[in-house]
Amino acid sequence: MKKATVRAAVAALACAVLAASCAAPPDEPAPGASRPASGASPADPFETLVSKQNGLFYHPFLRGHATSAQDQSFALRALREAGARPKVELTAAVRDEVRADALAVSAVWGRYWLIAFRDAGARGALTGADADAVERLRTPGGWYTDPALGDEPAQRLSATWAALEVLDAVGRLRPDGRREATARWLTSLAGPDTGLEEAGAIARSLRLLGKPVPRRLTALKAPPTADFGSLTPDQRAQRLLDTYGYVTLAESAGIAVEVDRTAWRKALTDNADVLEYDQLHYLARVLRAGGEDSGVLRPVVRRLERNRLADGRIGDPSSYVGTGDASLFVQMLRALAGGGARDVRLARAVREEKASDDAPDDPVSRITRAALLRSAAGDTTPQDVRGLCADDTVVPSRVTQDNAVEWQRMAQLCEEAGAGTGAPRVTAWPVRTRQQIRDAAALVDGLTRLGTKAPAWVDTAALRQVAVAPDAETPLYEQAVAAHAYLRAGGKADAALLSALRQKQAGLRGCPGLPGLYRIGAGDESCDLKTTWAVRRLDRQLDGRLLRLPDGTHAPSGSEKQG
Repeated sequence: MKKATVRAAVAALACAVLAASCAAPPDEPAPGASRPASGASPADPFETLVSKQNGLFYHPFLRGHATSAQDQSFALRALREAGARPKVELTAAVRDEVRADALAVSAVWGRYWLIAFRDAGARGALTGADADAVERLRTPGGWYTDPALGDEPAQRLSATWAALEVLDAVGRLRPDGRREATARWLTSLAGPDTGLEEAGAIARSLRLLGKPVPRRLTALKAPPTADFGSLTPDQRAQRLLDTYGYVTLAESAGIAVEVDRTAWRKALTDNADVLEYDQLHYLARVLRAGGEDSGVLRPVVRRLERNRLADGRIGDPSSYVGTGDASLFVQMLRALAGGGARDVRLARAVREEKASDDAPDDPVSRITRAALLRSAAGDTTPQDVRGLCADDTVVPSRVTQDNAVEWQRMAQLCEEAGAGTGAPRVTAWPVRTRQQIRDAAALVDGLTRLGTKAPAWVDTAALRQVAVAPDAETPLYEQAVAAHAYLRAGGKADAALLSALRQKQAGLRGCPGLPGLYRIGAGDESCDLKTTWAVRRLDRQLDGRLLRLPDGTHAPSGSEKQG
C-alpha cells in the first residue's frame, strides 16, 4: 500500500524514532524541545506559547481547539492501547462539527475515524446511516472505492479495509454473496511480493470477514530494527508502518507476534512527547501486541491527557501556528512588566518568516514584523514601514465611528514599529449605545497615546458607565479600554470604579496552564493575550491598585513565574 493514501500516512519520524541514532548537537535541544528566549527567564510562561511550526508565539485560545478528527481518532486509540478508557461527551453541534471534519477528508476513512469517538461514548458519532453510505461505495468486483483516494489497487485496498471496519463497528458484516466476492478479491491480492503494510490490511480485512489468512502472508516476519541508524527519515517512517502491518497481520492470522520490543520501547520512552498522534498509536499497538504491559505506555497517557479538553476531545499543541499578532502582544506584555523584551529566538523566527516565499506581504503583516524586530532585536524602523504608516489608506487620516477601532489598532501598531502617526481629523458621533461608547473609547485611547486631548464631545460619563457597570455581553477587553479612556480623559479612579474592575478581572483570571492570563469574558472562556494586555496596561495606569491582592501584594503578571 502506498504511504500517500488516506490510511493515516505516517509523517517522517526523523530523529524521533530512535533518538540515540541521530542525537542533536550539544548546543541544540532535542527535536520538539522548547527553547528559552535569549535573556528571558526559563520560567517565562510565554515560552509555552512558542509554536513548533514557525517559532512565533501562538494565541492561547488555540489550546481550547481540538485537533483534526483523524488525529483525535489516533489519540483516542492510543489511550485505549495504553489501558485508559477515554470518554468523549459532545454536544450535538460539536458532534456534527467533528463528523463534518472527518467526512470532508474521506467518505470511508472519515467514518473509520469516527469509530474511536463512538467507542469513547460520543453518541451519534457513527450510525447505521454511515454503514449505508459506505455500502453504496462497494463495486461489483467486491472492493470499495473512496473518492478521496482514487481507484488504484493500493487505494482500493485502503478503502476496503476502512469500509469493513465501519461495517463491523455498526454490526453490518453479515455473511452474504457480496462478502464472498470481497473475500475472493482480497485473497487474490496476496502474492509473493506483497509488502508488510499491504499484508496487514489484507489479513485484517479477511479476519473481519471470517476468512483465513493466506499462508504466503503468514510466513512474513517483522522488519529488522538494528539498521535504524543508517535509515533516512522516510525509511524510518516506512519501517514503523511495516512493523504495524506485521503486527496487524500476525494478530489477524492468530500467530505469535515477534517484534524487537527493546528498540520500540526506547523509541516510545525517549520521544513520547514529540511523536505525532498516529505514530503514538502505531508504537503503542506494536508494543502491546509484542507483550508489553500498560506501564510502559504511561508516557502516552500523560502526554495525551495533558492535551484533552473538557469534553474529552484532544488538542495538539505541536500543530499550533504562531502569528505576528500574538507575538507582538507577548512583547507588549513583556515591556509592560519591565523585564525587557529582547528575544534572539523570536527575532530569528520573524526573519525566517519574512524571507519565506509564502510570507504575508500586506501592510499589517509588514508593520507587525518591523515592530517585532524593533522590540526583540532593537532594529531600526525600515523606510517602507514609515511610508506605510504615513499612507492614509493604511492608517486613516480621518476618523469616524466606522473606522475608530481600526484607526486605533493601526496607530498603535505603527507606534510599536517606531513609525509614529500624526493626529487625525475626527468626525463626532453620538456616544450612547454600547457600540458608540466602544468606538469612542478606542478614539480617546488612540488620541491620548499621541499626546492629543480627548474631544470635548466624548461623554466621559458614558465611558465610566461601561467601566463600572458593563452589560453581560461586554468582554473584559472592552471594559478595560473604556476604563483606560475614562481615566485618560480626566476621570477619577474612585472606589466604585476600582471595585467593579477588580470584580470583573478576578472572575476571568486564569487559564489552564496559564494562570496569569485572562479570559475574554461575555460568555467566552477562551484565554486571550489582548485581554491580558489591556488589564495589565490598566493596572499600570492605576499604579498597581487594580491587581493588588487583599494582603497588599500584587497579583503575578503574565511575565512572572506562574505556578
